Amino acid sequence: MMTKKFYSIAVPCAFAMAFGLSACSDDSSSGADANIDTGDEINIPISDKVSSAADKGVSSSSKIDSIKVTKNDPDESDAESSSSTAKNSPESSAEAKSSSSEASAKEDMGFINEGWREDCLAKINEYRATEDLKPLTLASEEKQTCADKQSADDLKTNEAHGHFGDCGEFAQNSGPNFSGSWQKNATAVAEYYLKMMWEDEKAKAEKGVTEYAQIGHYLNMKNTSYTKVACGITLSEDGKKGWFNVDFF
Repeated sequence: MMTKKFYSIAVPCAFAMAFGLSACSDDSSSGADANIDTGDEINIPISDKVSSAADKGVSSSSKIDSIKVTKNDPDESDAESSSSTAKNSPESSAEAKSSSSEASAKEDMGFINEGWREDCLAKINEYRATEDLKPLTLASEEKQTCADKQSADDLKTNEAHGHFGDCGEFAQNSGPNFSGSWQKNATAVAEYYLKMMWEDEKAKAEKGVTEYAQIGHYLNMKNTSYTKVACGITLSEDGKKGWFNVDFF
């Protein structure tokens, strides 16, 4: 199991129990500070981010029941009537709609986007299909939640594959310590890393490279012994750093 620390957002890491080997870089550049032109990048308020995909079950909207208060004081009644007239004015209605739109926009900016695990699976199967390999399926919800926690634990200790095996997986690919503002959402992070893991390492394999340390991610993704996959991701509490793991079963 690996004990080295990894910081680059551009270099993923692979580990497989069958090989007993790991694939990672000794790049010491910080993912939070790396200057990489990755296209879409947004600054998401910390309060609008989700620390882990496991927390996404919390409703993004809430309904507040209004309480009607009956006032008997004539003066207060007049004041209430005046206030009600002001609230019903076109300007007040426009302001309310604007405020509502801004709230909805913030909710839509959540980093852990709905369906990102399905996107992760679809991308893996898209690559496997190019070699006529059977598609994988998503592992159980329990495994998915475990993969999220595993990513959070790796981020906390800053160790690639530091908690490998915690979810009962046979192999793991990781995108460690990436900048929280690097990509717009979890799907974008997954697709970026999976593209690198498959395309870059397959190119090496086609040139004759056989060392797992250099093509381990590709070998894990194409392995015919695995049938299920769990994609886990997490962000630090301040939203500045993240960690992406793919577990194979």
